[in-house]
Amino acid sequence: MENCRKKLRTKIVIYRILAALLLIALIVLQVLEGKGILKGETNFGFFVGGITVLIMNIIRMRKAVKDDAAMKQWYVRNTDERTIAVQQKAGNFTSLFTLFVLCIATIAASYINNTVYWTLGAAMGVYLVIYLGSLVYFNKKM
Repeated sequence: MENCRKKLRTKIVIYRILAALLLIALIVLQVLEGKGILKGETNFGFFVGGITVLIMNIIRMRKAVKDDAAMKQWYVRNTDERTIAVQQKAGNFTSLFTLFVLCIATIAASYINNTVYWTLGAAMGVYLVIYLGSLVYFNKKM
């Protein structure tokens, strides 16, 4: 249980660093946009949403670190074999379905716009390389 508590404390530190980096990036982009260096709009909602999610997770993890009952619940939820198996099955299905949808979108885009076609093709290629790389990695690891 103490090992899990250490992992949570490490995650809290990482999430705080990520939230700070997102906040700094948001401020820099807003300043650059205000000075006219950047044209258009920055993704304000993306940054605020990311910071909000990170803060909510930090609050939940801090509660688990401080309270033994919440820590036990956190440990059970993250080490339950059934939950892990369900997440793996859902992740595998989602990966293959996303690849299928990218293939269909790439084929459809080839008739409409050449730039979109190549962009989707590149995205599909990168996705496929990452998927196959992780497949090889986890086959060797397990």
